[in-house]
Amino acid sequence: MNDQDPESEIIMSSQERSDANKFIIDHLHKTMRDSRANFAGLRTKLTITYWVMIVLSIGMFIIGIVLLSVPIVAAFRNDISGLESLTSAGFGVVDLAGLFLFRPIERIHSLMGDMSQITMALNSFRIQVGLRLIEMNSNNRATVGQAAEHVSNAAKDSINLVQDYFEGKEK
Repeated sequence: MNDQDPESEIIMSSQERSDANKFIIDHLHKTMRDSRANFAGLRTKLTITYWVMIVLSIGMFIIGIVLLSVPIVAAFRNDISGLESLTSAGFGVVDLAGLFLFRPIERIHSLMGDMSQITMALNSFRIQVGLRLIEMNSNNRATVGQAAEHVSNAAKDSINLVQDYFEGKEK
C-alpha cells in the first residue's frame, strides 16, 4: 500500500482537469444567473404586496368616507330615517376605526423596511460570492476549498442577518 496522499493517486490529464474546471465554472455562473432571477422574482412579489396594501388601504378609506357621507346627505334631504342614517354612518365609523386600528401606514413602512433589509442581505451575499469566485483559481484545489468556505460563511451571515432582523421585530 502506498503511504502517499490518496489524492495523489488520482491521475487526470490536463485536458480532463480543464474540462472539469470549465464545467464547474459554467455551473457556478448558471447558479449566479438563477439567483439573480430568483432575487428579481422576490423583489417583484414584495413590490406587488406593497402596492396591494396601499390600494386596499385607500379603498377602505374611501368606503369609510362614503359610508359616512351618504347617510348624512340622505338625512339632510329627509330620504331616510334617523335610525337608518345612524346605522349607515356607524358602519362608516367602524370602517375608518378599523383602518386606523390595523395601522396600514405602519404596516406599509414596515414592509418597506423588510424589503430593504432583505435586499441588502441578498445583494451582500451575491457580491461576496461573485468576489470569491473571481478570487478563486479553479486549477488550485486549495483556493477552491477556501472559496467554498467563504461562500458558506457568507450564506450563514446573510441568513443570520435576515433571521435576527425578523426575530428582533417579533419581540
